[in-house]
Amino acid sequence: MTKKTLPPEPDSERRVPLSGAVNFRDLGGYRTADGQQIRWKTLYRSDSLAELTAADMEIVTALGLRSLCDLRDHPERGRKPNRLQAGPTLKVYPIGFQPYGGEKIVTGVKTRTMSPSELAAMFREMYRRFPLEQTAIYTRVLEVLLEAEALPALIHCTSGKDRTGFAAATVLMALGVPRETIIEDYLITNRYRRDLTFLLGKDTDPEALATMKQAHPEYLGAAFKSIDDKWGSDQAFVREALGLTEQRQQRLKELLLEPAP
Repeated sequence: MTKKTLPPEPDSERRVPLSGAVNFRDLGGYRTADGQQIRWKTLYRSDSLAELTAADMEIVTALGLRSLCDLRDHPERGRKPNRLQAGPTLKVYPIGFQPYGGEKIVTGVKTRTMSPSELAAMFREMYRRFPLEQTAIYTRVLEVLLEAEALPALIHCTSGKDRTGFAAATVLMALGVPRETIIEDYLITNRYRRDLTFLLGKDTDPEALATMKQAHPEYLGAAFKSIDDKWGSDQAFVREALGLTEQRQQRLKELLLEPAP
């Protein structure tokens, strides 16, 4: 069996070292196809923020966040309220949803009634549907980033893998980042997997749990295939499905990109 390889160890600038959130990282530095790069300390992605410690809060506060897109649904937010709250300088956008199969996956792992292969199939279907069924959510993420004084911004969900993974992919597509780089960023989640004991309990099958936590390139590939089949390209998807006009896309690039060194 061929051993799966992880992407190169991300540099110390990318991951924000927190105790209560393991997958909080900077999307800065990624190159676009035309040779620009995303500004550092401008756009972040993360897992749950419910367990941030006092020391974590100091670190996060120092980032100067202006916008927070919470992609968890209402019950998730109720069970695990964010430590980061709206205030004079921070706007919080609770624009979350429960992805296709999400509840079934949790139940299947928790009750040991779903095999690893069944879980993987559910995740592929979840991702296949992201660009087909959740365009309103991801359009809203782009709209938030384009609002006045919205940056720096943070996008997050519970594990920072699925809903946030496709949100990050959507923004990177809009900025002109190649798919290979988008997948590279997505796979970094495999280094920083969230403890989901609070959600699943302790009596879970280790292999099924590992499958649930894994960021697999086939999953994001399923979303890309939906995009190719229906729109033909990332840019057509950004224009036609997400409604990002050329003018607004250029504005997004002005806000988030800079010349690469």
